[in-house]
Amino acid sequence: MSYQNAIVLQDLPELKPVRVPIGETGIILIREQQTVKAFQSNCPHAGAPLEQGAIYEGRLVCPWHKANFSLADGSMCEPLALSDLKRYPVRVENGMVQVDPEPLPPLVSFAADQQQPVYVILGTGAAGAAAAWTLRREGFTGKLILVDRESEAPYDRTVLTKFVPSGKMEISEVPPLLQEDFAPFAERIQADVERLDTAKRLLHFADGETLSYDKLLIATGGIPQRPDFEGKALFGVHVLRSIEQADTLLNEIDKTRRLVIIGNSFIGMELASALRAQEIEVQVIARDPLPFKKQFGEQIARYFRELHEENGVKFTEGEIASLQGNNGHVTAVVLKDGQIVPADIVLLATGIAPGTSFIHDIPLNEDGSLTTSETLKVADDVWAAGDIATFPTATGTLRIEHFRVAEQQGRVAAKNMLGENDPWDRVPFFWTTQFGTRYEYVGHAGEWDDYQLFGSLQEKKFVALYGQKGQLAAVTSCGMYTFTAELVLRMQKPVTLAEAAALAEKALY
Repeated sequence: MSYQNAIVLQDLPELKPVRVPIGETGIILIREQQTVKAFQSNCPHAGAPLEQGAIYEGRLVCPWHKANFSLADGSMCEPLALSDLKRYPVRVENGMVQVDPEPLPPLVSFAADQQQPVYVILGTGAAGAAAAWTLRREGFTGKLILVDRESEAPYDRTVLTKFVPSGKMEISEVPPLLQEDFAPFAERIQADVERLDTAKRLLHFADGETLSYDKLLIATGGIPQRPDFEGKALFGVHVLRSIEQADTLLNEIDKTRRLVIIGNSFIGMELASALRAQEIEVQVIARDPLPFKKQFGEQIARYFRELHEENGVKFTEGEIASLQGNNGHVTAVVLKDGQIVPADIVLLATGIAPGTSFIHDIPLNEDGSLTTSETLKVADDVWAAGDIATFPTATGTLRIEHFRVAEQQGRVAAKNMLGENDPWDRVPFFWTTQFGTRYEYVGHAGEWDDYQLFGSLQEKKFVALYGQKGQLAAVTSCGMYTFTAELVLRMQKPVTLAEAAALAEKALY
């Protein structure tokens, strides 16, 4: 071992991550009384600087996407990261903290040396990828089969509306969700599932092949919807969910330099902001003039509308009557009030439906989702996670279409496939990127009777609290990433609105 001086112990604050360079290796040190731990300095998910993270109840929380890790050994406790932290040998000699830049061995070595039992994960988006990694991380050594329609899966879909259309990332650079060294530990099948037979534990594929399983996770995600109006199938009319769809859409936009987006959902508005960075002309058509009003309320929704307008996005309010075309290609959007909006390319950002059309022997909800138990089980030896799952909460059932929720549910379902009885009770979190700035949302507020804003929307540093009967239900924020990192864990237990207000004021001022 080759220990190098890092920092004087007394200069290292208690329970606050501090980044220290050890040669060319970035390392964070965390002190708890006289004990010091050394971990990699950047989150293994997207490289966030962990010295800007929060420490709360024995965990280190990533400031960007809220992955959290055990202070005891660096093990991953909650995604987005699908990796433990690298650990480094550390010692204290004569009051000086010293670190060896050669990392310690990984906490766990994966194994896949058995052919039985057979666990199948159907769909390898956020939920499926997290489940696959968790199964191996938790010691499953049987046969693991990943089934997906897309050959490129699993990959990070969130960049398709954020970094790829803004020009910050090439389509070929879309990051995978599982590292390359995971490949030997799972068999991958590209196929369309036509029917699930839970009685026989059998998947029927469209090509006539079948696959039997001992345990199954359904994580098929959402299917973009094409509303039922004339012209929806014209050339030039797109939906956006996959790499292939993104590539086709962006190649067409490169030629025309303009796009009409129908709907002001997160996908539509993220794409609008990203394309404006490329000086693409963007027109948004939506029934509600204020994007995200349901999630954030009128004040913040109006802020987002004005932000987009200031950056050149044009808005038209109204309902779609039809799409016009010429020689099979879209030429205009016709509104019910008679307005005609010229359009060379149209994106339908009009929501998704759960990808469950192959399921006939498990009851489906009206929206096509599967109602799960608190442990995400939907039938004997079958679990569901992600966009297709409607799950129980203390205030009723919910279905949440967020990337991090899907990964968390995939992880919980995987543990329960291995015999644990872990309830799904995590605090939801999502983020959106608008014109290069991250906005975060913690919790879930279908409705609220109290709303308090701290900080400044215009300065892009604020905390908005949504309360229900004196309790904190949700938080929207910007520029407060360490604060929200701690809040993700704090909100696992009830927090009063007064407590949240005090925390927000302390963090801001």
